[in-house]
Amino acid sequence: MPSRSSARAASLGKRLAIACLAIGLPLQAACVAEAGGSGVETAASDGLRAFESESELTAYLERLRESNRRARNEAYDMEGGVAEDAAAELAPVPTVAQADEESITNNQTADVDEGGIVKRRGDLLIVLRRGRLFTISTAGGEMRAIDHIDAFPPGASGGASWYDEMLVRGDRVIVIGYSYPRGGTEVNRFRLSEDGQLTFEDAHHLRSNDYYSADNYASRLIGDELIFYTPLNLYYGRTPLDALPGVKRWDGETGADSFERIAGPSDIYVARDLFEDPENGVSTLHSVTRCDVASDDFDCTATGVIAGWSREFYVSAGSVYLWVTDGGGYGGGDNQSAHIYRLPLDGSQPSAIGARGMPIDQFSFLEQPDEGRLNILVAGRFADPAIEITRGSGGVVSLLQVPLDDFGDGSQDVSEDRYRALSEAGNIYEMENRYVGNHIVYGWGRQQGYGARTRPVAFTASLGGGDPTQIDIGHGVERIERLGSDAVVIGSGAGNKLGFSAVALDGTPRIADVFTMPAAGQGESRSHAYFYRPDSGSEGGASGTLGLPISRQVEPRFRQLFGSSAAMLFLRRDDREFSLAGELGAEVEGVVDDNCQASCVDWYGNARPIFMGSRIFALMGYELVEGRMANGRIGEIGRLDYAPRVATASAE
Repeated sequence: MPSRSSARAASLGKRLAIACLAIGLPLQAACVAEAGGSGVETAASDGLRAFESESELTAYLERLRESNRRARNEAYDMEGGVAEDAAAELAPVPTVAQADEESITNNQTADVDEGGIVKRRGDLLIVLRRGRLFTISTAGGEMRAIDHIDAFPPGASGGASWYDEMLVRGDRVIVIGYSYPRGGTEVNRFRLSEDGQLTFEDAHHLRSNDYYSADNYASRLIGDELIFYTPLNLYYGRTPLDALPGVKRWDGETGADSFERIAGPSDIYVARDLFEDPENGVSTLHSVTRCDVASDDFDCTATGVIAGWSREFYVSAGSVYLWVTDGGGYGGGDNQSAHIYRLPLDGSQPSAIGARGMPIDQFSFLEQPDEGRLNILVAGRFADPAIEITRGSGGVVSLLQVPLDDFGDGSQDVSEDRYRALSEAGNIYEMENRYVGNHIVYGWGRQQGYGARTRPVAFTASLGGGDPTQIDIGHGVERIERLGSDAVVIGSGAGNKLGFSAVALDGTPRIADVFTMPAAGQGESRSHAYFYRPDSGSEGGASGTLGLPISRQVEPRFRQLFGSSAAMLFLRRDDREFSLAGELGAEVEGVVDDNCQASCVDWYGNARPIFMGSRIFALMGYELVEGRMANGRIGEIGRLDYAPRVATASAE
């Protein structure tokens, strides 16, 4: 079984991970069918087809297994070598008015919280770091370390397990991780007292393959409902039904037989054309699990769709969407076919529609329920003249706008007039995108480091129509974020400078202001590392404060894996003009001797800007630094080292 370290090292961002996602799966070259349309043109039914019985589902999964065996034998004959056993490799034997609190997480969608490394409950900060939970009180204008506890069950080993995401609901803290020895996604619940004490409550495991993504987050929280996306290899287990979603309460045993199935045949769906043609690279059960975090029994249900392995997922306030490339491939080739799946959170029937190309990441999606449509920014090389702009290596970027009523049984493709060609595409592995208001902003280009390009460029397009606006950027495009009602493009530039370009989106899109920080680069690449807080009463967020970790080791990608951020940079914005507010710096260099037992690599980073009321903090590793803004400048007023103290043997 590949180690988490090797799997994650191969998964440094979707831009690098696309080829590596195939590790441990059936040989994709043998499984990929020729890319074509995604089905016959027929009127779509109301939704996807569910299986009617265990016998029907078992028969279908057996067909898939036989197809996989034939493909692997063919690969063996062609290569003259032994194909690896992918199945063996992948299958390990409200009490507080929280909704009224100001969020400290840079979530993609309002009212949909994402699992992160730091959350807030009143005056308490809860931090997930290196396999432990910590609580810090900010009451009375102070900072005090209150408690810490292992993020895994008492008496269990944290080895070969990774605890990446944490959410808070009322007096419960929920830690989400992945455990190889215990058999899948691990959900540990802790009780949080009013004074910040933590007590382990229970642990549950969801049957899944490793969910890790260097861009996306596996868990969401909407009210009391905890939502997970988990993939399951259909070639897992001794029998076909061993791949179905299951949950087990941790009781000290690791046996796979103790999983209780939480989805039956009627909860498993497949697009009609994939049901009829199981040799079309079908290999994965993509499951969406919903658990009631407020229930004592942690009640869970699951829904799954059977498709290829390559996917991107997005959670809106009302549905989970999956984009799954057909044929097992992930490359956006000529007329690359895919399916878009819609799984409503109200329990109604899932549906799907065929599509082409590929999204950049989860930020390529935006559901507009008031408009009754789903927007997706896609890139690819399309064969249709109506879509084609260029046949360059990157192809074309299009805005796909799918009416929600068009989703059906998956047998029908999105009509060509739903694709709105915007521009020529750059290298898709370098592209960034973000919806801001009624616009999609996207771009690409590096001026130094990995994948350097000579001409960074950004585009903006209104969701309502019209031609896109091209904007030349004087620095790399490594991050695009919301800046109130405007956008900001952030990236490294020539001379080891970090650039911030504010893009005004009212009227004709244009550069509103540019700020350049010398001798600096981004300290982290994840979306949660950035935060912008508009000033109270500022129209459109034209004035506010921006926080972002920076590093003095200017390597423009994935710095969180190579050392702690040097400082938290804060910029002031006044009437759309940037100015330097200053930095809150880290004093501790290197790794603290904390006797780490689990999650000893900061895959999700370790630095976050935190805004709580009128107070501003910088979380950097085991340091929490408070700053105060005065006359547009920030200065340090307090520092807390909350690292656990490693006991040392004393002489007797």
